[in-house]
Amino acid sequence: MRLRRTTPGAIAVAALCLALAGFAPAAASAGTRAIGIDVSRFQGAIVWPSVAGAGVRFAFVQASRGSGTDCTVKPAQCGADPYFATNRLAAETAGIRVGAYHRAFATGATIADARADSIAEADVFLASVGSLQSGELVPVLDVETPFTGMTSTTLRTWVRVWVKRVSKRLGRKPMIYTNATSWSATGNTKEFAKAKYPLWVAEWGVSSPTVPASNWGRHGYSVWQYTSSGSVPGISGNVDMDRLGKGLAKITVR
Repeated sequence: MRLRRTTPGAIAVAALCLALAGFAPAAASAGTRAIGIDVSRFQGAIVWPSVAGAGVRFAFVQASRGSGTDCTVKPAQCGADPYFATNRLAAETAGIRVGAYHRAFATGATIADARADSIAEADVFLASVGSLQSGELVPVLDVETPFTGMTSTTLRTWVRVWVKRVSKRLGRKPMIYTNATSWSATGNTKEFAKAKYPLWVAEWGVSSPTVPASNWGRHGYSVWQYTSSGSVPGISGNVDMDRLGKGLAKITVR
């Protein structure tokens, strides 16, 4: 569905119809407060005013992806995201709340190896983001397979080192993006839920998501990525779509 630019009232009605009908198969009781997207270099150039006109309220934009040896495997898909700075500024200018995320490629057979790899990836992210501005969303660590040569202990170490390093530098606890299958590789730990790192959970084609770590230590999720095949004006091809599980203010930098 594409909005026709007629009267403001018609735009509002069209945006509402798109939000309710075109964006989500989710049940009304399962995260329906605000519609968002997450994007990366793979979407190419984005027309952000069109995205905002479709009713999208927030967007997570990839700032970086892997580091070091990860980049030798898939050099065009790794390191700082070349679209990040443009997407960040253009989305905010269009009135969309923006957050930066890092797609991890965790590795490390030993604690020392896991720490070193995590620090390297955190530094790639920090260099790309620079600093957080008031009104932006909290930073995000994308924790999903593959985890190369890791045990649950080394993976927990990797995540712990990354979130603490980023939290210290940027002044806000990162949100963790994951899914039930990927998080099981940590031993389904509740460590990060108890430490009050927010959760962004991914599960597609269901009425409500499976939330790892015993409903994230009974805190539930802050964001739910409910499909990878959304369609939004201003973006070519499919795009990931998200809904809030809690108020946007809870994951906003003040």
